[in-house]
Amino acid sequence: MLKRYFGPNIHQRLHFFVLALFIVGVVCSKFLMSMGLLLGVLNLILEANFSAYWQRLKDNKLILFILGFYVLHLLGFLWTSNVDYGLDDLRKKTSLLLIPIIVGSHPILGPKRWQRLIRYFLLTLVITAVINLIAFHFFPEKLHLIDIRDMSLFGSHIRYGILIGIGLAFCLERIYTQRKHRNAYVLAAVFFLVYTFYSQVLSGIISVAIVLMILLTFLLYIKRLYWVLILSYVSVLGSVIGLFYNLSFPVNYPVPCSERYDEMETAWNKRSILNYDSLDQRKQPVRSTLERYLSSKALCANASGVNQLSKEDIRFIERGYADVHETYGGIQARLLDIRYQIHHASNPSGHSILERIEYWKNAWAIIENHWIIGVGTGDVDDAMQEMYDVRHSPLTAERRLRAHNSYLTYYLTFGILGFLFFVFFQLKFIVQQFKWQQSVGFIFGIIALVTFLFEDTLESQMGITLFAFFYAVFSRKIPTK
Repeated sequence: MLKRYFGPNIHQRLHFFVLALFIVGVVCSKFLMSMGLLLGVLNLILEANFSAYWQRLKDNKLILFILGFYVLHLLGFLWTSNVDYGLDDLRKKTSLLLIPIIVGSHPILGPKRWQRLIRYFLLTLVITAVINLIAFHFFPEKLHLIDIRDMSLFGSHIRYGILIGIGLAFCLERIYTQRKHRNAYVLAAVFFLVYTFYSQVLSGIISVAIVLMILLTFLLYIKRLYWVLILSYVSVLGSVIGLFYNLSFPVNYPVPCSERYDEMETAWNKRSILNYDSLDQRKQPVRSTLERYLSSKALCANASGVNQLSKEDIRFIERGYADVHETYGGIQARLLDIRYQIHHASNPSGHSILERIEYWKNAWAIIENHWIIGVGTGDVDDAMQEMYDVRHSPLTAERRLRAHNSYLTYYLTFGILGFLFFVFFQLKFIVQQFKWQQSVGFIFGIIALVTFLFEDTLESQMGITLFAFFYAVFSRKIPTK
């Protein structure tokens, strides 16, 4: 119908516009992602070339796998009791069904249009990252940005860190394969590396490390520099061992003199708007944050120590920084936080690493009782909350969340066969990318495989769209010429 008024290529142009909405929206806007879904489905209906759609989908085994994964959620209703929760979960995962159909039903994009999409994606990443940095440095109080991880204004800092990793992969691939705009890609790649280092997001750091290791492996393997490749992996292994060795030491600073808490309280209340007996902006006791901060600066826990603090130090303590080294930013600050969690935190609540360990223990306890077919699509949250009570978990009520591990989530939801299918279609995707020599698709598959270990990526709209879009796009060989 639209061809009569807008020409024979209208549906191809609309399809490209939908893909642009997806690739920009996944970075910064749920609205754009929703608009992409709506327009994508409408475009397919109005074009009405259903036999061609079916043939393209049928010929794409990777698309069929992900559609089969959605069907598994439908089958999970057969042994679930909380139907309302299951329907809400199914609604969230609509993108897991529609995006592969929208992307897979149309012909593969030509090289020029694919390059344009990549440029839109990278430009959106650069703009949003710059906005994040400006907001965190110049307007933290206005925007209530307390923690460095609050710097991600356009969605989850974890998902954003993964997107930065994918953006870096695109940049490095362009630098290696193209001469046009090479300097721009180099600048963007350096910026993404700096941003990842500064943001302290572990998923982002891991994603960037995966990108660098895989591309280094490809380059050295192609050039047959096998000894350099072996030395590179030995160096990485040594660095990992050194990292774990560093984390094995508790965070202890010498106390230079005897504590006088009454003096410290009086001096603090004179200098800060936050009362000594209240909570800081991270909901930690001010007294504990203050004492740790003083100790990290080798200052006494008394009036003299408090009076030696600068106005900036006072602001940092009010925002919840318990160690002066945390204020420096970068990976060092994140590692310091992890070391403190491991060795000093008595309760996992409020400590992301320890919380995840508790989530995993709780999920595994459910799996031990339901390992054959799981608890079904709708009973995941109920089972988790019930098991927290059974195990007398030390987590506070508001911190008793889902598993934060996609493998455990789908194991306890669908049992052993569902878990194996989830792993299988990811590995199949990675193997296919290797055969097609699609380096960014291969990297995306590895990043997904690894980050699923510590995230429920497919439980949020941005996470589902991110996975479904890139999986669907790379489910076919993209022409390069």
